[in-house]
Amino acid sequence: MTKFSEKDSPRLVNSAILLGCREAAQELGVDLGPILREYRIAPGLLKAPEGFLSHYQVINFLETVAERFDYQHFGFLVGKYQPPLQFGPTTQLLRLSPDLQSALENAMKYAKLYSEIAEHKIMIEDGYAIFTRRDRKPFRGSAVQMHTLGIVQLFKILKTLCGQQWLPTSVSFAHAAPRQKQQYLRFFEGPVGFHREFDGIVFPESDLATPIETADAELLDFVCAHFDTLLTGQEQEGDMLSRVRNYIRRKIGSNLCNLESCAQFFDMHPRALQRALSGQDVTFKQLLLELRMEVAEHYLQSSTLALSDLTEMLGYRNLSAFSRAFRNSHGESPEQWKRNRGLRCN
Repeated sequence: MTKFSEKDSPRLVNSAILLGCREAAQELGVDLGPILREYRIAPGLLKAPEGFLSHYQVINFLETVAERFDYQHFGFLVGKYQPPLQFGPTTQLLRLSPDLQSALENAMKYAKLYSEIAEHKIMIEDGYAIFTRRDRKPFRGSAVQMHTLGIVQLFKILKTLCGQQWLPTSVSFAHAAPRQKQQYLRFFEGPVGFHREFDGIVFPESDLATPIETADAELLDFVCAHFDTLLTGQEQEGDMLSRVRNYIRRKIGSNLCNLESCAQFFDMHPRALQRALSGQDVTFKQLLLELRMEVAEHYLQSSTLALSDLTEMLGYRNLSAFSRAFRNSHGESPEQWKRNRGLRCN
């Protein structure tokens, strides 16, 4: 097996990509411990992901498990056991979009906010939509397990948006068929092709018009405007304080919005990052609270987003935790804050 190195793939990936590995290993009856140690991946990340992993770590880990235990469908099983819609706040874009086509177009437009690794495209051909996935940067060697995992994720997203009754016309993989091909057929509930020209999912073009039950045009416009500012901030450099602010804005609501993950992103020790922020008379915790409250005020004042959804977007455990933090910061609850400004409460 050709292994990737830091030089091949210096980018980082959310460690949540490994959710599903524990369940896949249990189904296969294998011990992942030795391979996790080999690639310096903390076993706890498989249960409670936090922070980043190098992309090469993930590729090598998945490929090594598949090769060493001779289970060519390991990436498939990992995807099968993962929860759908793992895009953090970006999930709101999908849920608020009016139909499937808009949802997918929004996801692709803001993809860089949650993934630097893969890119997706939709092509229309002879009455069919072809939704493809490929790596933003070509790799030497095999990344079959990662590619398979990505297609399983796409399938689950489409099922979530269109309803569990939705089925594709076909699913395509560029790699050779594994011995466990029948499992793929049962899972995708339709034709699965291997040795194809692309990794992707084919379905009738008419499915793009499938309405999304949770659509909200007014709120979608508001959320898109917010994400546009995040895209702009992503391109900015500035001093460390500005860069940390931009990082927090992009990662609010995800498992990556913490000091350790931020320091890892900037290739720093957490203490070094704290010292850099201390020089600006601020801590990461203070910045996180400040920006959470900034986003909260923005949505409370200008949108009809439910408090429960806002709580999730800001990364609080529950509505009580958000309300408590807001009250401590503003001296009143979110509901009172809205009423005192003549705004309607949800």
